Amino acid sequence: MTQLTSRPCKSLLRRVPHPSFKFFLFVVVFLSIVFVIVFERKPEEFQEKHRMFELCNISVRNTRHKYVSFDKDVDLRIIAIVYDRATSLQRLLESLNNAHFYGDNIDLHVWIDRSKNGTIDSRTYIVARDFTFKHGQYYVHNQTCHVGIYGQWIGTWYPRNGSSEIAVILEDDLTVSPYFYKWLKVVHRKFDNRHDINGYSLQGISIKHGIDQDGFLDVNKTHKAFLYPILGTWGFSPNNRNWRAFSDWYMKVKSDPSFQPYVEGIHPSVWYRHQLANGRRDRMWSMWFIYYAWRNTEYTVYSNFKEFTTHPSTPGYSIENDDYRSLSINRFLASREKISHISKK
Repeated sequence: MTQLTSRPCKSLLRRVPHPSFKFFLFVVVFLSIVFVIVFERKPEEFQEKHRMFELCNISVRNTRHKYVSFDKDVDLRIIAIVYDRATSLQRLLESLNNAHFYGDNIDLHVWIDRSKNGTIDSRTYIVARDFTFKHGQYYVHNQTCHVGIYGQWIGTWYPRNGSSEIAVILEDDLTVSPYFYKWLKVVHRKFDNRHDINGYSLQGISIKHGIDQDGFLDVNKTHKAFLYPILGTWGFSPNNRNWRAFSDWYMKVKSDPSFQPYVEGIHPSVWYRHQLANGRRDRMWSMWFIYYAWRNTEYTVYSNFKEFTTHPSTPGYSIENDDYRSLSINRFLASREKISHISKK
């Protein structure tokens, strides 16, 4: 913030006659009244603009450590990232309220991104502000400037070194199964000590990503979970150790204009090249994670039964369709039984 000094004022006063004391007093009083009225009407707006001036020039890394590194672990930290889809956010939040958390310590954080001109979508903000989370602490964060999908994914959670908390990142167009947390507890407990596992997907459906392959993954149903070299973003729970390493690596390489995270022979690299060719280099953060996983021979754990999240692009999805809602509930109940089977091993 620019501060006024007395030096320019003194030089100015030497050039013009001194105004009368009464006139000077009138100006001071008038400006004071205007200042008070404006700030009392819109204090949050002015404070927010002040924060934007101060923070938008700070690097993502510094912002992350200053505001998003938590001093105390919880059992589960839910990161919901949103931009301007109020109805979708409402649906996601309601599904989280309907989930089972077994008395654990849960924090829910909603991160609302700004547009490129610095505005927050009012309907989305109202949905987030007015929501009541039944299972733990609830926080709404307005980004201080536009961070895009990269900042929303990579800049909203950075676990402490040695942290044991579970985190899950959810985009606003998802809904979760009531039993998604039980799955996360089981797989984190079972696989977190493996250095080749970078996280766990709630996604129960995925395409084949090889250039010469089409269709969906089809793994033998005798396996309750499987490893896959490409993450599923329809609900992703990182391995804390690997996520820290990936975040640190990304902050180092992202500013190198000569480097692009291509992995030959897979569809995501084709999509990423297409995004770059169309001037949309800020749309596909996952390509960087895919490259990092390929470089370090890391895998994501998928469930081999019905998904723990649903997404509007799922075949047959219709949020207004009661039959689909019932079908989802039945699938989640079946998943619950299989989770119990895994946890006994």
